[in-house]
Amino acid sequence: MKALDIVSKFEQWVPLNLVDSWDNTGLQIGDPEQLIKGIIISMDVTEDVVEEAIREQCNMIVTHHPFIFRPMDNLVLNTYKGRLIKRIISNDILIYNAHTNLDLAVEGINDQLALIFGMKNTETLSELSSEELVKVAVYVPETHQNKILEALSESDAGHIGNYSECSFTVRGTGRFKPQAGSNPFLGSTGRLESVAEVRIETIVKKDLLQRTMDMIKEEHPYEEVAFDIFPILNKGKGFGYGRVGNIEDCTLKELAESTKALLNLDEIRVYGSDKGIINRIAVCGGAGSDFIRDAARKGAQVYITGDIKYHDAQLAYEEGIVIIDGTHYGTESIILPVMERKLVESTHNSIKIKIHEDRSFHFACY
Repeated sequence: MKALDIVSKFEQWVPLNLVDSWDNTGLQIGDPEQLIKGIIISMDVTEDVVEEAIREQCNMIVTHHPFIFRPMDNLVLNTYKGRLIKRIISNDILIYNAHTNLDLAVEGINDQLALIFGMKNTETLSELSSEELVKVAVYVPETHQNKILEALSESDAGHIGNYSECSFTVRGTGRFKPQAGSNPFLGSTGRLESVAEVRIETIVKKDLLQRTMDMIKEEHPYEEVAFDIFPILNKGKGFGYGRVGNIEDCTLKELAESTKALLNLDEIRVYGSDKGIINRIAVCGGAGSDFIRDAARKGAQVYITGDIKYHDAQLAYEEGIVIIDGTHYGTESIILPVMERKLVESTHNSIKIKIHEDRSFHFACY
């Protein structure tokens, strides 16, 4: 498969509209038209990852963290990054990353954290955006309403919360007079026609509107399709950093031990004192100190994230919440198997895909 086709399918899971304004996400090195033979998945692009890609004859590397995050002032080949870029280009390897869109996406990093910690009644810790919705009403002969309903379903229209294929139908009479040059499905040129029709209404994500309309027109029997599109104030699913939810009763020590096991860590740091029985926690992959107040405001007794500094811990103490530092790598690397599954689906299991377990940024405990 071509790289651009793999990326296009993969980004149906992690769409670019979820990328935060400060981020640098997407294809960073390589030819999007290149045929891909194999993919290495990793948290970061390092020398070890590139050498494994060469050794395994994989010409695409997919990471979470951007290889090029800030603008580069130069490309000097005797630096670490310069040598690495030369090696990458010399071996026709593509570099692609999904960063903040992977944090925010459904089944992304934060959803995966909520899943492995067994969180229930989960909500977003800090909302960044929400889906824009429109209402679509289409008029169709009663005899063809099922075809339109099927088209709406296939176009992914009609989602309201945890319900799918939501629509509303009203029966009525459609009237029209075919003019010269028309090719009517029903009626004759110059003669007013009345037809038993239905009006089908549904909700459509704004970014899927064109796709939905194309599928409606493909199945509609009329030469000219009658439809209405309404802007609405309703917001769709919210997207944001972190998750907060309820867990089974446990002690702080039990939660700390399970955090080590679930995140495959040798040790963790806990900031704060024992709060007794814990049944509500917050999680955020990577560096989540910006959301300490959000976690406290939403009733979390413990907040599990990474990259906690002294003053972050002090803020948490003031807010009355305990922090477990599960490390930046530990709280994010849990997404690698999910990335593998999504890439297998995107490539129809037609090429080699392998996870690189890079623990370069882990430190030994003495």
